Amino acid sequence: MESKHDTTCENTGTPPHTIFVWDFDWTVVNCNSDEYIPAQFMEDDALAEGFRELYQATGKNWHACVEAMVGRAMSEGGADSAQVLDAARQMPYLAGVRQALDDIIECRCDQMILSDGNTLFINTFLNANGLDGHFDHVVSNEGSWDENKDRLVVVHQSQQYGGHDCSTCSANLCKTQALEKTLTQWGFPRIENKSKSEKNTIPSSSMRPRIVYVGDGANDACPVWNILGPGDVMLARSGRKRKYANRRTGQETDDEAVSGGDGDIYGTPFGILPALQLARTADPPVIPKCQVWEWSTGVELRHLVGKLLGNVKA
Repeated sequence: MESKHDTTCENTGTPPHTIFVWDFDWTVVNCNSDEYIPAQFMEDDALAEGFRELYQATGKNWHACVEAMVGRAMSEGGADSAQVLDAARQMPYLAGVRQALDDIIECRCDQMILSDGNTLFINTFLNANGLDGHFDHVVSNEGSWDENKDRLVVVHQSQQYGGHDCSTCSANLCKTQALEKTLTQWGFPRIENKSKSEKNTIPSSSMRPRIVYVGDGANDACPVWNILGPGDVMLARSGRKRKYANRRTGQETDDEAVSGGDGDIYGTPFGILPALQLARTADPPVIPKCQVWEWSTGVELRHLVGKLLGNVKA
């Protein structure tokens, strides 16, 4: 069906005036990819209990848990590596989010994914759903199979930088560090941050394009405090995660995403807005320098992206 959404854009210059930075889980896809994929081969209770036990046993190393749970899906659930990737291909996503991604491409703005998931699952989903050409970079933990293709291996993204000391992000990836490194690779001036704990220190954004950051999690607040400045925009997801996301597949409308006889569909709140609010009440308070716009549905997100694209200039 032909879209009636009016997207006006005039961006034809290089470098782009606007860069869109996307989280992946609960943003590009409408689920947690690390949980969704083993869930296709395991019962809900076994999945939840397995993650709880492993999270403590591994010293809260989330990706060691993911490796182990995918291993259980293969050894106990009967899946092989091809079936695991088939599960990645069918992850649910909101139609409005997909339309927003297409609108951005039409305006020739750069896009990147910045995720603490893993590249194997992310790239498999993007390739299967015609989105691999939408993103210039996928920055995440490196996911791959071992030589026998019977064990998932996830290497922390932060290892290439010798780790990080950020207290906001988990050990596998600091989103401030990763975004700063990517901007530097793109040829924009290096951001000279002070201590990571000095979250009110916002670098000047006058020498780089506007950043529009789309995300839902508490760790997405890290670059909001440390990189995004006046003129940048945080598109923060509001509301709650869907409790039974692992039962859905493929594209869905907003109405379909909150229907279907799943019973109690609402789980925990998305973390980004509570994290920003908590920081505002700290002593001293930490206030974002960028604009923060809220979205909950795919239609709402596309509308906000459309407003931003109407302001893109070459």
